[in-house]
Amino acid sequence: MDKRLLEQVQQALQAQQDTIKRQEQMLDDQERYTQQQIQRKDQDIAELTALLNKLAQTKIQELERLPTLFKELQTSMTEQTSVFNGWVQHRKQHATTQATLITELLTLGNVQMQLIEQLKTCQSTLTLPDYLKSDTTQLESDTVRLEDGLSELVNAQNKIEQSQAKITGSQTGIQTELKELNRLLDKLEK
Repeated sequence: MDKRLLEQVQQALQAQQDTIKRQEQMLDDQERYTQQQIQRKDQDIAELTALLNKLAQTKIQELERLPTLFKELQTSMTEQTSVFNGWVQHRKQHATTQATLITELLTLGNVQMQLIEQLKTCQSTLTLPDYLKSDTTQLESDTVRLEDGLSELVNAQNKIEQSQAKITGSQTGIQTELKELNRLLDKLEK
Protein backbone atom coordinates (compact mmCIF):
# COMPACT_ATOMS: atom_id res chain seq x y z
CA MET A 1 0.00 0.00 0.00
CA ASP A 2 2.78 2.41 0.90
CA LYS A 3 4.70 1.38 -2.20
CA ARG A 4 1.75 2.16 -4.47
CA LEU A 5 1.19 5.44 -2.75
CA LEU A 6 4.87 6.25 -3.15
CA GLU A 7 4.72 5.44 -6.86
CA GLN A 8 1.66 7.64 -7.28
CA VAL A 9 3.40 10.46 -5.48
CA GLN A 10 6.46 9.98 -7.68
CA GLN A 11 4.30 9.97 -10.80
CA ALA A 12 2.53 13.13 -9.64
CA LEU A 13 5.88 14.76 -8.91
CA GLN A 14 7.16 13.72 -12.35
CA ALA A 15 4.03 15.07 -14.03
CA GLN A 16 4.43 18.29 -12.09
CA GLN A 17 8.10 18.55 -13.16
CA ASP A 18 7.11 17.91 -16.79
CA THR A 19 4.46 20.62 -16.52
CA ILE A 20 7.01 23.02 -15.04
CA LYS A 21 9.46 22.22 -17.86
CA ARG A 22 6.76 22.83 -20.48
CA GLN A 23 5.85 26.10 -18.82
CA GLU A 24 9.53 27.12 -18.70
CA GLN A 25 9.86 26.21 -22.39
CA MET A 26 6.75 28.26 -23.20
CA LEU A 27 8.14 31.19 -21.19
CA ASP A 28 11.48 30.91 -23.06
CA ASP A 29 9.66 30.80 -26.40
CA GLN A 30 7.52 33.77 -25.40
CA GLU A 31 10.62 35.71 -24.32
CA ARG A 32 12.43 34.91 -27.59
CA TYR A 33 9.35 36.01 -29.58
CA THR A 34 9.11 39.21 -27.55
CA GLN A 35 12.82 39.92 -28.10
CA GLN A 36 12.40 39.37 -31.87
CA GLN A 37 9.40 41.74 -31.93
CA ILE A 38 11.38 44.39 -30.01
CA GLN A 39 14.30 44.02 -32.44
CA ARG A 40 11.97 44.38 -35.42
CA LYS A 41 10.34 47.44 -33.91
CA ASP A 42 13.75 48.95 -33.16
CA GLN A 43 14.81 48.28 -36.75
CA ASP A 44 11.58 49.81 -38.12
CA ILE A 45 12.02 52.86 -35.90
CA ALA A 46 15.64 53.24 -37.05
CA GLU A 47 14.62 53.01 -40.73
CA LEU A 48 11.75 55.44 -40.22
CA THR A 49 14.05 57.88 -38.38
CA ALA A 50 16.58 57.70 -41.23
CA LEU A 51 13.84 58.36 -43.81
CA LEU A 52 12.46 61.28 -41.79
CA ASN A 53 15.95 62.77 -41.45
CA LYS A 54 16.52 62.44 -45.18
CA LEU A 55 13.13 64.04 -45.93
CA ALA A 56 13.84 66.87 -43.47
CA GLN A 57 17.24 67.49 -45.11
CA THR A 58 15.63 67.60 -48.56
CA LYS A 59 12.96 70.04 -47.34
CA ILE A 60 15.61 72.25 -45.70
CA GLN A 61 17.56 72.38 -48.99
CA GLU A 62 14.38 73.26 -50.88
CA LEU A 63 13.54 76.01 -48.39
CA GLU A 64 17.09 77.38 -48.64
CA ARG A 65 16.69 77.58 -52.43
CA LEU A 66 13.26 79.25 -52.21
CA PRO A 67 14.48 82.87 -51.85
CA THR A 68 16.76 82.46 -54.90
CA LEU A 69 13.95 80.94 -56.93
CA PHE A 70 11.57 83.72 -55.88
CA LYS A 71 14.11 86.39 -56.88
CA GLU A 72 14.69 84.72 -60.25
CA LEU A 73 10.94 84.49 -60.79
CA GLN A 74 10.49 88.12 -59.77
CA THR A 75 13.26 89.26 -62.14
CA SER A 76 11.77 87.22 -64.98
CA MET A 77 8.26 88.54 -64.35
CA THR A 78 9.55 92.13 -64.11
CA GLU A 79 11.29 91.74 -67.47
CA GLN A 80 8.20 90.16 -69.03
CA THR A 81 5.98 92.89 -67.60
CA SER A 82 8.29 95.56 -68.99
CA VAL A 83 8.23 93.98 -72.46
CA PHE A 84 4.47 93.50 -72.18
CA ASN A 85 3.93 97.15 -71.16
CA GLY A 86 6.02 98.28 -74.12
CA TRP A 87 3.97 96.12 -76.44
CA VAL A 88 0.71 97.45 -74.95
CA GLN A 89 1.94 101.02 -75.43
CA HIS A 90 2.85 100.24 -79.03
CA ARG A 91 -0.60 98.71 -79.62
CA LYS A 92 -2.26 101.79 -78.12
CA GLN A 93 -0.30 104.05 -80.43
CA HIS A 94 -1.13 101.81 -83.37
CA ALA A 95 -4.83 101.83 -82.43
CA THR A 96 -4.78 105.62 -82.09
CA THR A 97 -3.16 105.92 -85.51
CA GLN A 98 -5.71 103.51 -86.98
CA ALA A 99 -8.59 105.46 -85.42
CA THR A 100 -7.24 108.73 -86.83
CA LEU A 101 -6.80 107.13 -90.24
CA ILE A 102 -10.35 105.75 -90.17
CA THR A 103 -11.72 109.15 -89.18
CA GLU A 104 -9.85 110.81 -92.04
CA LEU A 105 -11.00 108.14 -94.48
CA LEU A 106 -14.61 108.53 -93.34
CA THR A 107 -14.33 112.28 -93.82
CA LEU A 108 -12.86 111.72 -97.27
CA GLY A 109 -15.61 109.21 -98.08
CA ASN A 110 -18.29 111.72 -97.03
CA VAL A 111 -16.72 114.41 -99.19
CA GLN A 112 -16.57 112.02 -102.12
CA MET A 113 -20.21 111.00 -101.64
CA GLN A 114 -21.20 114.66 -101.55
CA LEU A 115 -19.20 115.20 -104.72
CA ILE A 116 -20.95 112.26 -106.36
CA GLU A 117 -24.35 113.67 -105.39
CA GLN A 118 -23.38 117.01 -106.84
CA LEU A 119 -22.10 115.31 -109.98
CA LYS A 120 -25.36 113.37 -110.29
CA THR A 121 -27.27 116.61 -109.92
CA CYS A 122 -25.14 118.20 -112.63
CA GLN A 123 -25.43 115.08 -114.75
CA SER A 124 -29.21 115.17 -114.58
CA THR A 125 -29.20 118.73 -115.89
CA LEU A 126 -26.47 118.25 -118.48
CA THR A 127 -25.90 115.87 -121.28
CA LEU A 128 -22.40 114.58 -120.55
CA PRO A 129 -19.99 113.27 -123.13
CA ASP A 130 -19.27 109.55 -122.97
CA TYR A 131 -15.83 109.98 -121.37
CA LEU A 132 -17.38 111.95 -118.44
CA LYS A 133 -20.03 109.30 -117.99
CA SER A 134 -17.23 106.72 -117.81
CA ASP A 135 -15.33 108.83 -115.21
CA THR A 136 -18.46 109.22 -113.10
CA THR A 137 -19.14 105.49 -113.22
CA GLN A 138 -15.53 104.84 -112.23
CA LEU A 139 -15.82 107.33 -109.37
CA GLU A 140 -18.99 105.64 -108.13
CA SER A 141 -17.27 102.26 -108.31
CA ASP A 142 -14.21 103.61 -106.42
CA THR A 143 -16.51 105.09 -103.78
CA VAL A 144 -18.22 101.73 -103.24
CA ARG A 145 -14.83 100.07 -102.86
CA LEU A 146 -13.76 102.81 -100.46
CA GLU A 147 -16.90 102.30 -98.39
CA ASP A 148 -16.17 98.55 -98.26
CA GLY A 149 -12.58 99.30 -97.20
CA LEU A 150 -13.81 101.69 -94.52
CA SER A 151 -16.18 99.04 -93.20
CA GLU A 152 -13.30 96.56 -92.96
CA LEU A 153 -11.17 99.15 -91.18
CA VAL A 154 -13.94 99.81 -88.67
CA ASN A 155 -14.22 96.05 -88.03
CA ALA A 156 -10.45 95.81 -87.61
CA GLN A 157 -10.51 98.73 -85.19
CA ASN A 158 -13.21 97.01 -83.12
CA LYS A 159 -11.12 93.83 -82.96
CA ILE A 160 -8.06 95.86 -81.92
CA GLU A 161 -10.05 97.50 -79.12
CA GLN A 162 -11.30 94.10 -77.92
CA SER A 163 -7.72 92.78 -77.95
CA GLN A 164 -6.54 95.78 -75.99
CA ALA A 165 -9.24 95.20 -73.36
CA LYS A 166 -8.07 91.58 -72.97
CA ILE A 167 -4.42 92.69 -72.80
CA THR A 168 -5.26 95.27 -70.14
CA GLY A 169 -7.02 92.55 -68.10
CA SER A 170 -3.99 90.24 -68.42
CA GLN A 171 -1.66 93.07 -67.40
CA THR A 172 -3.75 93.73 -64.28
CA GLY A 173 -3.51 90.03 -63.40
CA ILE A 174 0.28 90.03 -63.83
CA GLN A 175 0.65 93.15 -61.67
CA THR A 176 -1.47 91.50 -58.94
CA GLU A 177 0.76 88.41 -59.09
CA LEU A 178 3.87 90.59 -58.82
CA LYS A 179 2.48 92.35 -55.74
CA GLU A 180 1.71 88.99 -54.12
CA LEU A 181 5.21 87.72 -55.02
CA ASN A 182 6.81 90.81 -53.46
CA ARG A 183 4.72 90.30 -50.32
CA LEU A 184 5.84 86.66 -50.07
CA LEU A 185 9.49 87.65 -50.62
CA ASP A 186 9.26 90.29 -47.90
CA LYS A 187 7.88 87.66 -45.49
CA LEU A 188 10.58 85.18 -46.51
CA GLU A 189 13.41 87.69 -45.95
CA LYS A 190 12.04 88.59 -42.49
